[in-house]
Amino acid sequence: MIDSNLLTDLQQIVGPDNVVDDLKKLNDLSRDCYWYSPVLRPELDGMAADCIVSPATLEELCAVIAAAVRTSTPITCRGAGTGNYGQGVPMHGGILLSTVRLDRILSLDADKAHVQAGTRLIEIERRARAIGAEMRFYPSTIITSTAAGFIAGGAGGPGSIMHGTVWDEGNILGATIVTAESTPRIIQATTYAGMRSIIHSCGLTCIIADVTFALTPAVAWQQHILAFEDFDVALTFSAALARDTKVKSRLLSLHEWPIPSYFVQLVKNGAAPDGKHLLLIEAEMSLDEVTRRATSAGATVTWHQPHADYHKTGKLKLSDFSYNHTTLWAMKADENLTYLQDAFDISRLTEQHHARKAIYGDDVLTHIEFLKWGGVMTPAGLSLVRFKSKDQLWKLIADCETLGMWVANPHTHKLDEDVRWNGQPILDGKAMWDPKGLLNPGHMAGL
Repeated sequence: MIDSNLLTDLQQIVGPDNVVDDLKKLNDLSRDCYWYSPVLRPELDGMAADCIVSPATLEELCAVIAAAVRTSTPITCRGAGTGNYGQGVPMHGGILLSTVRLDRILSLDADKAHVQAGTRLIEIERRARAIGAEMRFYPSTIITSTAAGFIAGGAGGPGSIMHGTVWDEGNILGATIVTAESTPRIIQATTYAGMRSIIHSCGLTCIIADVTFALTPAVAWQQHILAFEDFDVALTFSAALARDTKVKSRLLSLHEWPIPSYFVQLVKNGAAPDGKHLLLIEAEMSLDEVTRRATSAGATVTWHQPHADYHKTGKLKLSDFSYNHTTLWAMKADENLTYLQDAFDISRLTEQHHARKAIYGDDVLTHIEFLKWGGVMTPAGLSLVRFKSKDQLWKLIADCETLGMWVANPHTHKLDEDVRWNGQPILDGKAMWDPKGLLNPGHMAGL
């Protein structure tokens, strides 16, 4: 329970309407999308903050943090709650610090966007495209995801095939952070080394007040869907297209049948023929060029959207069927499905796919998103898994690693059990900026 004096202080700082302790809202907003995992559900169901506080200025943010630290009250930051690993769930109650009112675009030009923590990424993309620029990459949840939430808990998405992920130097240009101290410090991180304690920290090291994203010149993207009879051909075709330096691509998303059958809108549009494997493409390629390439591989173009309709309201976005949106569509169709976050070696892609298929058959369905990881073109998968038990998932992870695949386990909420974690920079940031260990406790081993 929140101390009544603290509750009064918080109401005075941000206004009574911006401090919420309604039980239903607490339960709803204390969840992220951990329910994608049948392992995390029983671990995290029922965990909730004691109140939700929504500051609107940097001054209010600092005052809220100071009040919490003085009373040793835990603080868990929340953006849109679109993370999938349970790291947005308050494990020890306390304050859920919502960034919903910190939503201003502070400045934006052709090269960069400086935005407050709670700014929705779709607003950055829209403003950027209006001046001939665009985000380098964004999550498939771009409509709802927020700036700080993405760099603190995300990785990549459409655009990562060209520009990499949040870890790659030059994509996130800086951030303003606030420390969890009785007199909070405001610190500007403007170097790649300085960002290592902030990126993918899941709110454990600091509170992010604003972010500066690098932008890139806008491209006239067109969207296409290709259908393949043979998945080996689809693997070879998509890997070659991903490595074709003459083609600008924003999304290459490959789906083994029956995954396409879960995409209700695509099925209704005739874009997902029965029994066919699908490659979803956003690229700077005309319909004629894509058709020529598809025909040479024995594939068929089943749907096309010209650039004039790209990201228009009411029009289909292929990113809505990519990355973990794929998992969501699958789970709506079959509640026994979950997912694994994996990656293949592009030089052994077909070999590794077949080796895993020989062990698991259709209990594991291959879904690949091509992206650059540390500058290397990588078939990074969000494979669908027919869930049987936690032991089955852990064995699957071990088998994939034996096959030479890389796996980030999405069925743990402990940041230091994720192979993508930054290690010592996170520990250093925690020690420097959160000396009392009040930020999002319970999401690292031993903390």
